[in-house]
Amino acid sequence: MLYYFNFLVRLTMSLREAFKPKSLKISTTFIDADGREKQIETREDEEQSQKLQEIIDLLIAAGYFRARIKGLSPFDKIVGGLTWCIDNCNVDLDIDLHFDESLVIGQKIALTEKIVSVLPKMKCPYQVEPHQIQGLDYIHVFPVIQWLVKRSIEKRKERGEFLMLYAANQFDKLNCFKNVLESESKRKEKCLHLKYIYLFQKCLTGNRTNRSFHKEEQRIMECINDTSEPESIESCEWFIKKPFDANDFLETVMTDEEKIAKLKEENQKLAEELAQAQEETNNIESKIEEITLQNNNMGDDRKREHEKIKILLTEYERVKEAEENFQKECEIKMEEYQQKIKYSQETNALLEEPVEDDTELKEELDNIRNMVEAARTKLSKKARAVGLMKRKLDQIPDRAELAQYQRRFVELSNEVSARYRETKRHYALYNTLSDVQMYLNKELSLLSSILDAYPEAEKSPDSKERFLRQLENIDISVKQTLDRVENKRNKEQSIKSNLNNQLSTCMSAHRQYLAAVKELETEVQKNLQLQEQIDQLQIEQ
Repeated sequence: MLYYFNFLVRLTMSLREAFKPKSLKISTTFIDADGREKQIETREDEEQSQKLQEIIDLLIAAGYFRARIKGLSPFDKIVGGLTWCIDNCNVDLDIDLHFDESLVIGQKIALTEKIVSVLPKMKCPYQVEPHQIQGLDYIHVFPVIQWLVKRSIEKRKERGEFLMLYAANQFDKLNCFKNVLESESKRKEKCLHLKYIYLFQKCLTGNRTNRSFHKEEQRIMECINDTSEPESIESCEWFIKKPFDANDFLETVMTDEEKIAKLKEENQKLAEELAQAQEETNNIESKIEEITLQNNNMGDDRKREHEKIKILLTEYERVKEAEENFQKECEIKMEEYQQKIKYSQETNALLEEPVEDDTELKEELDNIRNMVEAARTKLSKKARAVGLMKRKLDQIPDRAELAQYQRRFVELSNEVSARYRETKRHYALYNTLSDVQMYLNKELSLLSSILDAYPEAEKSPDSKERFLRQLENIDISVKQTLDRVENKRNKEQSIKSNLNNQLSTCMSAHRQYLAAVKELETEVQKNLQLQEQIDQLQIEQ
């Protein structure tokens, strides 16, 4: 009995291992037709997810706490963090950077292009492209966000220091303490001390008389009495009684000259640093010019498309001007013919005689009206054709939109494949569980039959022999089922090996296809370059 039970346990474990599905790491966002973002399952890169977590930690540490919200997509977190950091840097830019989660895909793409155009103006040492932000290339976006966070923290620190100094200044203007009063009294004493030195020096040189000196002394003492500060008066009287020392004055002058020499040396150092900074700025400007030249060379296809659109718009404006001129000519002719009709009617009323030219004038008027109607129909046809051309031009998607559509189709295919694999896994699990249930039911029925037959088998030797024969038959049937299951397992393994071989052949064919496509692209580029050279030679000839 234990043998059969262990056998069934091993059989169930082998079936579970044979039909066990592989696990997938799946997590991404999807935007439906209404513009709403949904979470779907797709493949995940460990390095990209690690960089995303580092970006979110950086933004949260810098103070952008919207990155904690789990409902936001990674694209919204990154673009919102970039705009927030640029806004905190307090850079003078002629661009409106406003981010909102309710923006349309086109507006978000335009916002990423604006952010990329702003980074060189802020002298960012790292480069990033709009498609890298839209495609969530966290490895290339991480250094840019790291630099912006560092710059925003520095600007915030400078702004905080400035505000703290400004607040302290305003506080000193409004409030005053005892230690501040004492320092102000000391400053007054120092000022009086310097003023007395100046007066004594003037007296020594003979520029002033003793009378003027006494008058100046009396005036200063009166000012001191008005301030009502006894400590400052005592200090001033002490200074008046103290004799003038010329050596101390010369020592102060020498210290001032040493300070001037030190300041000159610092000025020279600053001039050298300024020259180095100017050289660095010149190098950076040359690099920027090279980058702009490269960008101009890269945008030749866009320039051609813009030239085609400009040609169509000029044709449309020319047709519109011709239409307006034709309408004006028709109106002028209509006015002339109406004047002729009025003149003929007046002459008929005066002469009271029938005019024979009325019929001719009416015929001419009808012909002109027919011509005007024909011209209007032609004009309406032209306008419809122009409108159709404009709609066709509007329907042609840009490269950014095509890249967005491609990314959405890839995400949709990943979602479909993930759903298919999930359903397949559920079906396989259901089949294995149903087989396990069937074998467990058979085991229970077998064990119950053995338990029921065992007491009767102990009564006589014949019943024991019959019981043993039944057990042998059960053993044979179990071995047959085991053989069938093993054959089925071997078949499944052979099918799996065949599928793996087919997968390897398909992967090799895919690699060959990619290599051929790359070679074709290089040959096409060479062909285009040769064609341009031929066109230039033909133009020169």
